Amino acid sequence: MARYSGEENRLVWFIDEVGIWSVNPYRRCSFRCVYCIAVSQGEATPWYPVNQVVSELNKALEHIPSTTELFIGAMADAYPPVEEQLGITRVILKEISRQERPFCINTKSTLVCRDIDILQAYTGHCDVYISLCTLDEDAVRVLEPGAPSVAERLDAIGILNDAGIDVNVDASPWIPSVSDAGGLIAALPEGVGIQFGPLDIRHFGEPARLLGRTLTQQEVNEAYMAERQRIGDQPGIHWKGAPQMLDQ
Repeated sequence: MARYSGEENRLVWFIDEVGIWSVNPYRRCSFRCVYCIAVSQGEATPWYPVNQVVSELNKALEHIPSTTELFIGAMADAYPPVEEQLGITRVILKEISRQERPFCINTKSTLVCRDIDILQAYTGHCDVYISLCTLDEDAVRVLEPGAPSVAERLDAIGILNDAGIDVNVDASPWIPSVSDAGGLIAALPEGVGIQFGPLDIRHFGEPARLLGRTLTQQEVNEAYMAERQRIGDQPGIHWKGAPQMLDQ
């Protein structure tokens, strides 16, 4: 369940289920991930044109304390290919940084590297998460058909890390027989953290069919917990709860 900030200002949403404020520069996500729980796949078009987005952003932020962390792009990736021409997200980042509001970015796009200058100049709290759930390029082409390749995302992680940006990997969803937690951890530069979260199939209906395999949520959760036990708790690794656990 999501609700808007202010009167029908769809640029900023509160997502009740996870308790975060999300700034959404675009109304749809061009990456078209088949497992998307936001159900926002489609052509990425901005909510507001670049010359209007700052005023609309500030109207929405009037309702949100300045110390509240803002999540950039929770409902739809903030860096679709069209962002390279439009620069909507870049303008938003500049304004949020100017106000010294804490924020985090979660994206599958390498375009976030374009905004390293903003991220380096910002002195407040900022985290960047690159979403990558598997090292299997063939699986990525099926699961995330519009997103950059595994190799491209790994390169972006290295660039951000070398630039001194606090970059982490969001390895969600973790998918049985597709996601290899140990392999993902080993592929990351030293000092880059990673968080895992299991595939949530509640919006598919049960059982779900993915990459030719039929799965129930219980099967996903059990495999996920076995993977967590195999890898163990280590510094820089965060394991999020499984969907049925969150309901208890």
